[in-house]
Amino acid sequence: MLYILKRTIKKILRALGFKLIKIGPPHTPNPYGEVTLETVDCMNKSRGIMHLGAHRGNEAEVYNWFGKKVIWFEAVPHLFDQLKDNLYFYGDQKAFHVLLGDQDNIEKDFFISGNDAACSSLFNFTNEVIEKGWDGRKVFMKEKIKLKMFKLDTILKKNNISPDEYNHWIVDLQGSELLVFKGAEDALKSCNSISVEVSKVKYYDGGVLWDELVSWLGERNFYPAESPEKNHTEILFKKNFK
Repeated sequence: MLYILKRTIKKILRALGFKLIKIGPPHTPNPYGEVTLETVDCMNKSRGIMHLGAHRGNEAEVYNWFGKKVIWFEAVPHLFDQLKDNLYFYGDQKAFHVLLGDQDNIEKDFFISGNDAACSSLFNFTNEVIEKGWDGRKVFMKEKIKLKMFKLDTILKKNNISPDEYNHWIVDLQGSELLVFKGAEDALKSCNSISVEVSKVKYYDGGVLWDELVSWLGERNFYPAESPEKNHTEILFKKNFK
């Protein structure tokens, strides 16, 4: 009831030219990686950006500053509502509420994490992470919901979106990166560079690890700019144009 009331109030305010904003703590920087000059160069040279695993879209102003059009994808319902609010003033940025994967119209369990739902995933944490924490941080899944999974290729085709227009990708999908890539084989042909979070140790039960991911992307002519030094970090992959 409260959720319906909130959405109704927000619609009324938006129609009147106002916006309802939830007051909270400032956003914290990504602890797993730093944006390199090479990544910035790839972003700047791109026609547009696809951000898979949007959370609240904190990077929207950065993309706007670069003058890039963006499509965002987020699975967590309440985060998607806030994502839409945060994109309200960016005309070249649109968002899709969908669980991306390697199958279409399949219902899946999806785990909502604590820590502001930042670790929410198609996969639960491993027993070791549940018992000992994630690199010293206590993490847990507080809820399990049902979501429909769709391939990225399917979503793009259904909405008449050309992947040629979004050839730099940011991928932050908490272990399901490879599943999503397998559902995006067509779109990957138009992609020039990918900034993706990778793991060298198993944080998610069923999540992809670095060796498998780098091998699969290598078979599609994407190669890492560097090897990961940390157990969990961001790595830039660039297409090798022959």
